Amino acid sequence: METDERQYKLSRRKALLGMAAVGVAAACGPAAQPAPSATAAASAGGSAAATPKGPPTKISVAFGVALGNSSNNFAWIGKELGYFAEENIDPDIISTSGNVIEADGMLASNQIDVGIFGLDPILRAVIAGSAFPAKSVYNVQSKAQYELFTVGNSPLKKVEDLKGKRAAVAAIASTPEPYLRKALEEKGLKLDDVTQVATGAGIPMGEALRRGDADFGISTRGQIGPVEQAGTYNLQFLPRPAFFDSIIAGNVVARSDLSPAKTQALKGYLRAYTKSIVFVKANPEAGIRATWKMFPDAKPKTVADDVALKAAVATNVAYMGYIDKLEGKYGFMPTDKMQRYVDFLNLNSPKLGPLTSYFTNEYIDYANDFDVAKVQDQAKNYKP
Repeated sequence: METDERQYKLSRRKALLGMAAVGVAAACGPAAQPAPSATAAASAGGSAAATPKGPPTKISVAFGVALGNSSNNFAWIGKELGYFAEENIDPDIISTSGNVIEADGMLASNQIDVGIFGLDPILRAVIAGSAFPAKSVYNVQSKAQYELFTVGNSPLKKVEDLKGKRAAVAAIASTPEPYLRKALEEKGLKLDDVTQVATGAGIPMGEALRRGDADFGISTRGQIGPVEQAGTYNLQFLPRPAFFDSIIAGNVVARSDLSPAKTQALKGYLRAYTKSIVFVKANPEAGIRATWKMFPDAKPKTVADDVALKAAVATNVAYMGYIDKLEGKYGFMPTDKMQRYVDFLNLNSPKLGPLTSYFTNEYIDYANDFDVAKVQDQAKNYKP
């Protein structure tokens, strides 16, 4: 039987070759959930005895960072912790490795069911006259996780220093662009004052900066994580633009034409996702250890275990600082903040109609309906 890591890699490979999500799930989805371990059996919101009958429902979930990274482990550790089994789901977790444009295209062409990207591709498609049935179902960050940064001994220390410089971006004209524009505008600069260089995300971006292909980078904290965790790039963050703390941006976006079974699987995934957030916040080290159990190759081999763990935990804690409850619930999307997001993206158009057509909080109560104390206790006592 294949390992979980190999199965995930296979599913990603086939997905990026353009297979339909159903084909991906059937051919290379993860194996059926085993009975929860003693640790998982203690998890909150359900037990092995409460698991629904029948085979788990498959659902494909894609996001833009590498599987096994230290920042976003709450997206997949529900498998290790028994949360997927409790919801009777079998998520096919797919990484698009920072290729946001390709990821958006996969969602639009119905190759994936869920994308943890953002609302903007849906809005842009409507404005362009090529709407597809999808909407935001969960807010990921309570503030924008984009950061400006340099590597090496860069003389760039503040946004004002960026005029005439080259900006490393995952892809040209993709999601980071409006954030870069806003950051520059706060200091009286324009987007045309810098030159964007497509480098890919994560380590490829770090390497491009180290080679001198670009002078600074803009990326999400999750995508920066591998660079930060490597500890060899002398990563330095520029002062954070004030606007970045005033907006929610990352969203879980799902097809709105899912079958009833997949809709229930979506709800189950969002609950498992929320439980995993609570778990990781309660014990970041446990979250890292759960990830390394699922993805052994994600554990750095060039440094001592305690050094690797300390760096991974630091990366995780920094990322989790972008995630908090809004109006008392994880994932909740306040209408005013969503409107501010659309305003920021300059996507106000009469073609859109009511903004509430493009996001829903209908699954948020379900996602937050579990015993938080039990999850925290599970985190405290977790043994891989």
